[in-house]
Amino acid sequence: MSFPVTSASFLANLTLMLQIAVFFILFLAVMHAKKKEFLKHFKKADIAVIFGILAFFWMSYRFVSNLRPIILHITSPDSLLVIAHAVAGLLALSGGLAFALNRFINKTLIPMRLVFLAWTIALLLGIALYALYYMT
Repeated sequence: MSFPVTSASFLANLTLMLQIAVFFILFLAVMHAKKKEFLKHFKKADIAVIFGILAFFWMSYRFVSNLRPIILHITSPDSLLVIAHAVAGLLALSGGLAFALNRFINKTLIPMRLVFLAWTIALLLGIALYALYYMT
């Protein structure tokens, strides 16, 4: 199964839909934080991190299986986009995991905004990669 205009696999589509859903869950968590509803905020943010980890397993498998071509063409726009997506995604997921585990990072406004920004950038770069690989 794939979206009608793509050649993407079921897992690629599932990962994209999951990441979009996770972003909306994370956005709802941000809205709860703004309303000072911190228990709801923490629960939604933790859910986003759990689903982000699930999607990470599929994406890291794809990254590792394509690592040789990425390295061989390191200066190509495709490879740079993949690397930027991987770096932003790792920053976002590791920051989210640190928040969820209450480790290594203070739950203050600036670090949380930076992790949300990294997550947003990773999502946008992931959508660009999906469009590049499956819609052209």
